[in-house]
Parts: sequence; C-alpha cells; structure tokens
Amino acid sequence: MSLKSYYRRLKKIWKEKKSKAMSTTVINFVFESGISLIIFTLVYMVFLRKETFFVLNRLYLMAAVIFSILLPFIHFQASSTLQSVMLGEVTVTALRYQNLLETVTVYGTRLSGAFEQTIRSIGLIKFIYLSGTVFFSLLFLYRLLQITSLIMYNESERKDGIRIVKIDRDTTPFSFFNFVFINRNYLDSPGLKEMVAHETEHVRQKHSFDVMIIELLTISQWFNPFIWLLQRSIRENHEFLADHGVLKPGVSSAAYRLLLLGSSFEQQPVIANNFNYSLTKIRIKMITQIKSSKTAALKLSMGLLVTATLLMSFAFDNEKYTFRDNNPSNQSDVAVGTSQQKESQTKDKVYKVVDQMPEFPGGNQALMTFIGKEVKYPADAVKAGIQGKVYVTFVVDKDGKVMTPNVIKSANPSLDKEALRVIGKMPTWIPGKQGGKNVAVEFTLPINFALK
Repeated sequence: MSLKSYYRRLKKIWKEKKSKAMSTTVINFVFESGISLIIFTLVYMVFLRKETFFVLNRLYLMAAVIFSILLPFIHFQASSTLQSVMLGEVTVTALRYQNLLETVTVYGTRLSGAFEQTIRSIGLIKFIYLSGTVFFSLLFLYRLLQITSLIMYNESERKDGIRIVKIDRDTTPFSFFNFVFINRNYLDSPGLKEMVAHETEHVRQKHSFDVMIIELLTISQWFNPFIWLLQRSIRENHEFLADHGVLKPGVSSAAYRLLLLGSSFEQQPVIANNFNYSLTKIRIKMITQIKSSKTAALKLSMGLLVTATLLMSFAFDNEKYTFRDNNPSNQSDVAVGTSQQKESQTKDKVYKVVDQMPEFPGGNQALMTFIGKEVKYPADAVKAGIQGKVYVTFVVDKDGKVMTPNVIKSANPSLDKEALRVIGKMPTWIPGKQGGKNVAVEFTLPINFALK
C-alpha cells in the first residue's frame, strides 16, 4: 500500500468516526434534554404554577431551560462496585500474541442506549426530526425578520431609554428587547398609558432574553409536547410579572382589569411580548389573588428539592466507563496454554506466524462485522451492570475450521460463555500456509462488553 493510499484510508476512517460521534452526541442531547424538560415542567405545573412567587417562578423556569441545555454535557462519575470488573489493558508478548486481533466492542444498552440505537437505525425518524428542525429554524428566522422590518421601516423615537416604534399594524402595544411597538392611529386611545407601562415592564425586566433562549431550545425539541407547555408557562409568567410591575400604588386594579377585558386586537409577532397574550382570565385571577403563604413557600421548596433529586440522579452516570488504562502498573500479562495442549487437541502443530496467514472470509473488517452482529449482550449481565473484556484464543486448522476456543482472560462467566458461543459459530476460514502446505494457526481475539 502506497503512502498516499494509506493516508486516504486513515482520512476516510477518521471521517466515519467523526460522523458517528457527532450523530451520537446529537441523539444524546435531544433525549437527555427532553427528559429534563419533562421533569422540570411537571414539577412546575404541580407545585409552582398557581403560586404568586412570580420572580422565583421565572428563575425556576429559566433554570429549567438552561439546565436542560447543559444536562447532556454533565456526567458525574459515581463510584460503583462495577469498577471491580473493569480490566486493564493486557500486556501482549511477541511470542504469545503474534496474532492478536483487533478488539471488538459489544454494547449492552439500557433506556437511553436503546433509544439511541432505535433512532440511529430508523432513517425515517431522522428525516422527520431534521425536517422539523429546519422548519422551526426557518420560522424563527422569519419572525426575527418581521420584527427587524418593523424597526427599519417605521418612525421611532427614544423615550426614557426605550425606543418607541410607531407602526400602522392594527394591534395593541408589544415589545421586543428595547423596542416598544405602538399603533400610530391609537396614540390618544384610553388605556394606552397602562398598556405602554406594561410593555415597558417587559423591557425593564429583559423578558425577551428568556423568550429567545426558549425559542432556540424549541428548535431542537419541537417534537416534545412539554417544550410547548414550558414555553407557554414562561410567557404566562412574563405577563404576571409585567402586570405586577404596573399595579403599583396609585394605579387602579379594577380599571386595569377592565382594560384587559376590553382588549381586542390582531395577533402580534410570536417572539414579541405583548399586552394581550390570550391569558386574560388567568391574568385577572392572579391580579386579585392573595399572595402565597409560608405554606406555599414550603411547597416551592419541596418542588425544587424533587427536581434537584431527579435531575442529579439522572446526571450521575454509573453505566459509562471507558476501558482504556494506559498506566503500565494496571496492566496484566496473560498465561497461555502450552503448545502441547493445542497440539493434542488439533492433532496438528500450531503455528504463531506463517508465510501466509489464515484469513476470515471477506477479510478482517468482515470478521469485526461478524462478531459485532452475532454477539448478544447477556440480559443478566445488563441487568446486573456487568461489563468487561474477554480474551479468547482459537485455532484455525489446516482445513480452515475454527477449533478449540478457550477463554484465557475472563470478565464474567456469562460474558465468557457468550464469547465462546460466537467463536464457535465462525464460518470456515481460508487456511494459512507454511512452505506451501496448509497449517494450523492460533489467534487471540479480545471482545469488550461495555454498557452505555
């Protein structure tokens, strides 16, 4: 193989591994982030939604969004009895392991791993998910362009640090970051002052930042019904906060409620904050509701505790181990049966190296594919959280048949048994040759059982 061909092969392998790793990362993000959103949203709806802790509720909701984004990247490695079955790398001696084959890793999966494999194996699901992601990304950009065009093509003025944009759209005031949009035809309408004050509260409390973050998360979680429920809860909370900010001493609560009831107008851009957010009934109820008691504060604490417990247990990962130990002190040598034993079993001299080595039908890659396909992670081992690397020797005799499979480095009886079963199912190899004659050759195959 020329140096150029070797380089091309390495480049191809690197691209394939990079693509697979990226795919796995995306799937893990979508799945774990989605689970986090479900937990956070359920706790909010059960414990917090009806309470008047508006500021704390906002902090909780935004923490839910941010934590759901970060959770897939957070894994605390907990100590576990599983570590007792982890094996260091085996020191390979030139004499004993001339024919050490490439390690085959077999993954046993629980909930998240099974979900990942299902997603990766069904092309239609990938297509639907990516189509939805593209659609909601374009929709988000379209809404931003709507707001941008209103700012660029309409008259505006700065007042108390806020940019007031006068538009021709038949709508009540709405806001987006530092901009408040007002219909120029209703500048003298009764109640406009209160409406503008409401939008000013949105600007002052920087609610648009919350909206943008949840909108971006929605793009990746669009299929999850809980993201839409959480999004609505955040916007609902924004309206409660803005109403509370407007209803200061000197402002009539009754008049403000009448203003809410009398509001009727066209829909504003979805990513904007607006005075009437189709929450009139519940907003009026929250305006008149008595502040939550200390008992409610205890319920808030319980809700936060439940959330923290569930999510931290989800973040602790006892099942993800990497079987790579480059510390020489942790490596171990392997004792091998004598050549006489092999000879008595195969009735032929067993070679380590020959002129023409035996070959699995289709080559080494076909061997790796065969092992990966045939090995089934034992259910009892998955349930018990058992994983490890099994080293098996076998002889390819002069007729190409696989003989005398033997475990020389055990991980667990269940894993050993499965490794031997699959070795026994191997098809006939192309036999090796020494001096032009077919001969028996010994190989060693490591099979790594790893839980995901």
